[in-house]
Amino acid sequence: MAKDKEFTTAEIRNATGRLGNKKTPGEDGITGEIYKSAFEIFPRYITAMCNGYLNRGVFPRWKRTKLIPITKPGKDNCEDVTNFRPISLINTGGKVLEKLLINRINHHVFSHNYMNNQYGFTPQKSTIDAAMAVKNVVIEGLTAGDVIVLVSLDVKGAFDAAWWPAILN
Repeated sequence: MAKDKEFTTAEIRNATGRLGNKKTPGEDGITGEIYKSAFEIFPRYITAMCNGYLNRGVFPRWKRTKLIPITKPGKDNCEDVTNFRPISLINTGGKVLEKLLINRINHHVFSHNYMNNQYGFTPQKSTIDAAMAVKNVVIEGLTAGDVIVLVSLDVKGAFDAAWWPAILN
């Protein structure tokens, strides 16, 4: 297995620079502002730390989150768990490491065109692009005399309360 290219200080500075100063921190209490200051003072150490995690293939305990249930707007019955939505507050170091990893994954996936039919959570693509792609497939199929079948599944709300049983049990 090939060794991953190490993170550069510039990559980490970029990921750290995108942290929100006023965002609520995770359970460690370290805010984006504190992490940015620490990086400016100790860039080599933080870079070495991130590369250590990358080389060992582990995600540190930063992945631990503080889970805060927030009542959905207009839902007054606090007895019904479906009236809440979860907010997960991840530790700031974990946010930085996630940004670094997702940047690497996105670069690989998009530079090799692995996700050419992916529209959600994809930069520069929208639902309009997805609808136009479907339209083009339908037009091409009809022009060729093919039979076109379209199955649409709306899963809105399908996973809203899926995490509650795991917490309550």
